[in-house]
Amino acid sequence: MLETVSPEAVVRRYERLHPAELGALVAAAPIAWVPIGTLEHHGPHLPFGVDAFEAHGLLLAAAARAGGVVLPPTYVASGCLEMDFTLSFSRELVEAQVRETVALLARRGFRVVVVLTGHGPLDLVHLLKRVCAQATAAQPQLRAYGLCWLELNAAAMTGPEDGEPRVVDHAALVETSWMLALAPELVRLDRLADDPEAAHAGVYGRNPRFTASSDWGRESVDAAAALLARRASGLLAGEPLDDLADLRRFVECSWPEPLELAGAQPDGERTRLHLYNPGRASRYLSALQVEIDGAAVDPTRVVLTNSSPGETGEPIAAAQLGKECGFYVRRGQTATLAIPALQSGEHDVRITVGLAGVDRLAVGRRLTVGSAPVPAHSSANP
Repeated sequence: MLETVSPEAVVRRYERLHPAELGALVAAAPIAWVPIGTLEHHGPHLPFGVDAFEAHGLLLAAAARAGGVVLPPTYVASGCLEMDFTLSFSRELVEAQVRETVALLARRGFRVVVVLTGHGPLDLVHLLKRVCAQATAAQPQLRAYGLCWLELNAAAMTGPEDGEPRVVDHAALVETSWMLALAPELVRLDRLADDPEAAHAGVYGRNPRFTASSDWGRESVDAAAALLARRASGLLAGEPLDDLADLRRFVECSWPEPLELAGAQPDGERTRLHLYNPGRASRYLSALQVEIDGAAVDPTRVVLTNSSPGETGEPIAAAQLGKECGFYVRRGQTATLAIPALQSGEHDVRITVGLAGVDRLAVGRRLTVGSAPVPAHSSANP
């Protein structure tokens, strides 16, 4: 049985505790576990609260090992997919809620606060890390740690992934397996097509009807909980922690395929470059610089757009990009980069991108402007 449903885990739920029991648990291990979820579309087979189930279940399992108490999940998060009935809140509101929650917990005597999001966009992850780092710096007796569960999965990687991603996805193998372990009664695999190659809106990966496994989900949740429990106990003991190490491992092992420059098309006063993600996992761009024939293009005049299903389609200038304000090109998607118009003919194009705020990658190619339109790579199942 998963520790997430054990009696030991249940008695650590903050909202169910009486003053005497809560005080005893805090005295034994002053660790507060803060789960963040969403109300977000996760395909036809999973409920909207998937991210909260994942975060809450994982933290209950970690608390059963390391001690402390687990707060109820919040559903206030940013960076959600643009899909039916999804609720995505502003970064400012998310930051204010997390900042005040951490401060209140520190005031009540907690010495370690672990803020874990079940929602994986890296802009949110970096926001949590910054807020927790600032809280730690302001209160010497406090260690606050912000992360997403994908980092715990990435920590175990020793090389590039084979097959479908097993670190993080959206409503595919990983999340469906976790839900089969944590809340199997809410998983409706029969609502997925009886075809392993079928595409479903909101499912970013192969049809999980044929890939998900409750056994693997249990193993993955337990491994992540054990690692997180060890880290929280280490923080309580004053041990150092590099909270970007897992993201570096994630980029190194989960994003082995480079992005591709797929073509260039004239469009009036602009030229549109096409940037394609051939990999099995999403790419999060935290910076971008374009060079044409050896000359840098002003980043305020480089505009990125991703109009694939599930994306907002809202343009963003390269100059605006950062760790907390990035740009996703997900599995199989093609994004466009609008730059000042180029003359017809061949040009050497080089694009340098920041990856997840922890690495950089340069891709280059000689492109011909004025050629036929590039075939679209984007699909409803990126």
